[in-house]
Amino acid sequence: MSLSVALQVALQSLLAHQTALAVASQNIANAQNPDYSRQVARLKAALPIPDPSLRDGMNWGQLGTGVTIAEISRQTDTLLLTALRLTDSRIAHHRTLLEGLGRLEALLSEPSDRGMNTLLTEFFEAWRNLSVSPENMGNRAIVIERAKLVLQRFQGLRGQLKHEKLLVHLRFETETEQLNRQLEYVARLNEQIVAAKTAGLQPNDLMDERDAVLRQIAERLSIQVFEQPNGAVLVTAGGHELISAARHRTVKVVFDADGIPNAVLEDTGDTLPLGEGMLAALREFSQQIVQTLQDRLQSLLNALAEAINAFHLRGYGLDGTTGEPFLVRVNGEWQVNPLLLADPRKLAVSATGSAGNGDIAAAIGSLAETPLSALGGRTILGAYRELVGFVAARTNGVQNAYEAFSEVHRFLQNRRDMVSGVSLDEEMVDLMRFQQAYIAAARVIQAVDNLVSQLLNRL
Repeated sequence: MSLSVALQVALQSLLAHQTALAVASQNIANAQNPDYSRQVARLKAALPIPDPSLRDGMNWGQLGTGVTIAEISRQTDTLLLTALRLTDSRIAHHRTLLEGLGRLEALLSEPSDRGMNTLLTEFFEAWRNLSVSPENMGNRAIVIERAKLVLQRFQGLRGQLKHEKLLVHLRFETETEQLNRQLEYVARLNEQIVAAKTAGLQPNDLMDERDAVLRQIAERLSIQVFEQPNGAVLVTAGGHELISAARHRTVKVVFDADGIPNAVLEDTGDTLPLGEGMLAALREFSQQIVQTLQDRLQSLLNALAEAINAFHLRGYGLDGTTGEPFLVRVNGEWQVNPLLLADPRKLAVSATGSAGNGDIAAAIGSLAETPLSALGGRTILGAYRELVGFVAARTNGVQNAYEAFSEVHRFLQNRRDMVSGVSLDEEMVDLMRFQQAYIAAARVIQAVDNLVSQLLNRL
């Protein structure tokens, strides 16, 4: 029996190290796969047996039967994966805000030759020039044209901000659709993993795929992941269950009365807490940034129109007309009074009715640096600069947070690569070790074969 045991031991060694070679090859093949976790073939001694052919039975102990593969394990760290999902959410959140704020900075175009600050400055300068020569029709035409440019710029900014909100809504819906596909996919992977484990298999590649999809979900909203004894994961968000075993819940988009998007569970209608991630950032961008800019721009334009009209209504035109506003609302939008467009002589420049008096124009020209109660004591130019500063300060704060979280993410990713990543040098060393063991086992088989042959030849 001893020769047969020796042959079986060598064969077991061949098979075990052949499997170990295959695992090392799989690691090398996936060395550049960022979602792959290194696999290790863990060897253990096979169950020993007694040799009854010996006279004293088991007095000498037991014979080993070789080596076998105990398991092919994934090199992962659950706590590290949890921390990575958290930073994935935060980085995606701040990256999404940065993208939106970058578009707003480009939209405001400050400082620039054609930005609102320049247009307002030129508009008030035109009034001051008119105050010096109030009878000059060319100066009157310039005031009206620059007023039209300022109003067009205001309307253009408001239109672009409205378009930004529309883009946010469309992207929120797109990301929610993608989220639903990912939730369904994880539920399907749960089912396959549980089936594999029930059959006694170790579904390492499926679990790697599931971890990768969970990180993509975390980029969209904050989630909590709990691994179950059967291999499935339970996924929740703000206490609401999203995935359980092979079941998943669907999320839909609902807009509130102010047009702000919310993620709602389709089956119960509960609003889903978004935490951090793309969806939360999109809602924050729409609600706290774009809406704030829209409100401030409208307040600034209203204050500008009311302040100019307050002076203009008291002034006199070259034709003696008075009581006409400079700006009027047409379909809810501020426009230059059509009467002034038709006849610039009606532009009220004089405070006394004298053709050479330009006090009203001078007063309107000084509004650029005059504190207004409607703007909380700020000037028109100061209020606009504060609006631009709001975007710049928000961008700077988000940029700093993004860089800080990115640094944490790089540290965690490096730690993950140390635990789960593939080192080609290490795999080459393992290949040499397994190759040598395989060759040694083959030589044992050869030695046993020679002994058996000699024994048979001598019979």
